[in-house]
Amino acid sequence: MKRENLYIPLLLISSFIIRLIPHRTLLLATYDEYLHRDITLRIVSQGIDSIPKDVLSLIGLKAYSYPPLFHIIGAVFYKVFHSDYLFFILPALYGTLAVFGFYLAFKEFMGDKERALLATTFLAFAPNFIYRTSLYIPENLGLFLFSISLMFLIKFLKSRKLPYFALLAIVMVVYMLTHRGWIFFALASILLFASYLWPFIRRHLHYVIALAALVFIAYTQVPLIKSTVGELVLRLQRSEVSFLGYFKWIGVIQLVLGTIASHYYIKRDSIRRGFVLWAWTFMLAGGISFRFRDPYATIPLSAMAAEYIIDVVAPTVGPVIKSIFEDIKGPGAGWIKSISKKHWVASFVIFLLIATPIAQGAYGAYRYIEAPTLSDKEAYEWIIQNTPESATILVWWDMGYLLIGNTHRKDVVVWKKVYQGFFGEAPTVKEASQAYNDHVVMFSSNQRERVYYLMKKYNVSHIFVDRKRLSYGLIRYGLMEYAPYDTHFKLEFCNGHSLIYRFIPNPTLRMEQPLPLNHTGSYSSLVSFLEKFWTGYNYADFDDNYKAYFNLNAWIIDIYSRLYTKTGYEGFKKRVEWLKRWLNYKQMENGAFPWGVPPNDYTLYTAYTLEPLKDKNFKGIEKALEFLREREQEDYFMTTSKDKAGSLVVNALLLPLYWDLGVLNETTRENVLDKLLDEQESDGSWRNNVGTTTAIASGLARYYQLTGDNRVLDAIKNAAQWLSEQQEDNGKLKAEKYEYAYSRATYAQMAYIYHVAGLNDKEEITLRFLYDTFDPNRETHPLDTVITMYRYFSYAYGSDTAIEMLDELLAIHPLLKFS
Repeated sequence: MKRENLYIPLLLISSFIIRLIPHRTLLLATYDEYLHRDITLRIVSQGIDSIPKDVLSLIGLKAYSYPPLFHIIGAVFYKVFHSDYLFFILPALYGTLAVFGFYLAFKEFMGDKERALLATTFLAFAPNFIYRTSLYIPENLGLFLFSISLMFLIKFLKSRKLPYFALLAIVMVVYMLTHRGWIFFALASILLFASYLWPFIRRHLHYVIALAALVFIAYTQVPLIKSTVGELVLRLQRSEVSFLGYFKWIGVIQLVLGTIASHYYIKRDSIRRGFVLWAWTFMLAGGISFRFRDPYATIPLSAMAAEYIIDVVAPTVGPVIKSIFEDIKGPGAGWIKSISKKHWVASFVIFLLIATPIAQGAYGAYRYIEAPTLSDKEAYEWIIQNTPESATILVWWDMGYLLIGNTHRKDVVVWKKVYQGFFGEAPTVKEASQAYNDHVVMFSSNQRERVYYLMKKYNVSHIFVDRKRLSYGLIRYGLMEYAPYDTHFKLEFCNGHSLIYRFIPNPTLRMEQPLPLNHTGSYSSLVSFLEKFWTGYNYADFDDNYKAYFNLNAWIIDIYSRLYTKTGYEGFKKRVEWLKRWLNYKQMENGAFPWGVPPNDYTLYTAYTLEPLKDKNFKGIEKALEFLREREQEDYFMTTSKDKAGSLVVNALLLPLYWDLGVLNETTRENVLDKLLDEQESDGSWRNNVGTTTAIASGLARYYQLTGDNRVLDAIKNAAQWLSEQQEDNGKLKAEKYEYAYSRATYAQMAYIYHVAGLNDKEEITLRFLYDTFDPNRETHPLDTVITMYRYFSYAYGSDTAIEMLDELLAIHPLLKFS
C-alpha cells in the first residue's frame, strides 16, 4: 500500500508533464486542435443552441457528425478562465485522468496493484496513447471515459451485479455524447463478452448464428442501419499500415511482449482470453485503418506485456543470463561468469524492459507530434482584416484546419466535413468526398469554365496558397498557372511566401482577343515569336515563373506601339490598348506589379514595368510611382516592404530607373552611387563575378547614358575591361564550361556595357557570338531573353534598330514550329 501511494502520484505527475511536451512552444500541436478550439470558441460566442438536436449526430452515428459534450465542457472552462492556455493545460489534465482511469480498470482486471501499475505505465507511455491524450481533441476525454467504462464492464463480468452494468450504461451515455470512440469500446466489449460467454455460445451456437444472420439482414435491408453503419465504415481512414508503424506507435516492448504473451494469456481466465481476442482483432484491423491500432490495440497489449514480464520474464531472466555465459572460456571468462550470476544484472535487464517504453514515449511526445507551422501569420491576419466572417476561402484541404482555426473563415473541404456536421445537418460520405474532389478540380483543372462554376457553387470569395502548397504540381500548374493573368482573379496579398487572390465571378475586363495576331510581311519573324506566348490575356513565358510577366508585357506594348507606327496594322493598336487595360486591372492596390513564385511586390519589377509605360498614357502610373517613392530610402532602395538593407545589384539596376521615372531624390542618388563605386574591386569587377559585374555595370551604363554623370564612366570602363578578359577570342565567356550555360541576354548586356565604355571591338565580337549561337529553344526563359535583348539593344542603338536586330535574329533562329 505504501509503495502504491508513492508510485501512483509519481506516475500521474510524470504523465501530466509528458503530456505538456507537445505544447511546449505554446502552439496547437496538430491540425485537429485548431478545429476543436474553434468549435469551442464558437459555442462560447453562439451558445449551446448552435448545436443541432439530431440524436444520431449528437452521438456520432452519422459519418461526419461530432458529439458535442467535449466542446461544451471546454466552453464552460473557457468562460470561467477566459485564457487560451486552457487549450494546452486541459488536454494534459484529461490525459492524466485517463491514465488514472486505466489504472483503476487494470487493478480491477488483474486484482493486483503492482501488475496494474506496470500495465498502466506501459499504456501511459505508449506513443499513440500519449498522442491521443495530449491534444485538445474529444478522443482525449473519450479515453478517460473508455477507462471508466472498462472498469465497470470488468466489475460486471466478474460479479454479474446489475448495479455495475447500470453504472456502465450511465458512463456510456456520457461517452456517446463525447466521442465516437464509444464504438471501439462497444466492439472491444463484444469480444470480451464473446470470450466470457464462450461456453454458453458453444451450447447455443445455432441461436448465435441465427442472430448473426438477422444482423446481416438488418444491415442489408434496413436503410437506416445500412446508411448509418455503412457510412461509418466508409468514414474510417483506410490505408495500408506498415509494420514499422506498429513499433513506432504502439511501442516496442508493448508490441513484442504483448504479442508473445498471447499464448500465455489465452490459457488463463475468460477475460484474459477476451483481451487476447481484442488485441489481435484490433491489430489486424489496424493494418487497414490505424484508428483500431491507435490507441485501442495498445490497451490490451500493455496489460498482456506487463503480466508477461512479471510472471514469465522476471523469474527467468537470471537463469537465462547465466546459461548464456556458462560455456564461455578463455581469459576473463571466470569474471564474466561471476558477474552474470549477480542479482543486479537480472534486475538491470528488467529495468531496461520497463524503462524502454518510458524513454520511447518521452521521445515520441517530443518528436512524433509535429506542430503544423503557421508559417505566415501576416497572411492570416490579412484575411481577418479584409474579408467578412462569412467568407469562403479556397485553400488546399490541410490548410483548412489552420484557416478556420486562425481566421474563423470557411474553407471548402474541412468546413463541409466538420462544421456542417457539428452545427448543421451532417453531410454524407458521398457529399464530403464530392467537396474534396471539387476542391482538387478547382486547384488542378485547366477547364476554366468548370473551375468558375465550382467556385460559384461553393461561394468562394478568395484563394489562399502558400509556398509549400505551390510546390504541389497539381496546384502550381493548375489554377496558379493561369490565375496571375486571368481577369477572374485579382491578386490582393503577396509577400514572397503566401498569395491571396480575390475571385471575381463577373470581371469587368473580359477576354477580348483570344487568338494570336496573324501578321505577315515586315517584322513577321519577331511578331510570330511573340505571339507564340499569347495566352488570350497576356504574354507568358515558357517557364515556371509567375505567369503575369507584367514587365515583359509592358515592353511588348512598347514594341507593338512602334510596329503600329511602322506598319499601320490595327491588330497592334488593339493589342496595345488591351495590354494597358489588363495591366491596370491586374495592378495591385498599392501600385505594385508583383513577380516571383510565390510572388512578392518587388520594387525592381514594378520599375521595370513602368519604364516603357511612362509615355504611353497608362492609367496606373501615378499609383505605381507613389509605390516607388515609398520604397526609396536615404542610402538604398527597398527590394520589398520588409527590406532593411537593400541589395548592391538591385540598387545599381534601380538607380537609372528611378532617375528615368523622375522619382530619384538627390540624397539617395549620391549615397547609392558612392556605395556602388566604393564596392568595385581594383580589377574592375564586383565580387569577382561575371553575373554581378554585368548587372551592376549595365545599370551604371544606363545611368551614365541618362545623366552624363562622368563619375561613373571610369567604373564602367574598368568593368568592361575586366569582362573582356573573361571572354575567349570568339566572345564566349570562359566561365561557360558547358554549352549555353549563360543566357544570350547576358551577352546583350555585355555588348551594351562595351558600347557605353567605347570598347567597339569587344562589342562587335560579343554581338557576333550572340547572333551565331542564339537558340530560343535552349533558353530557359525564351520570351524574357528576347525582351531583355530588346531593352539593351534599345539603350545602345535606339528602339527602331533594336526591333530590326531582333527580327533579323529571330528569322535566323526561330522558335520551334507546331502544326
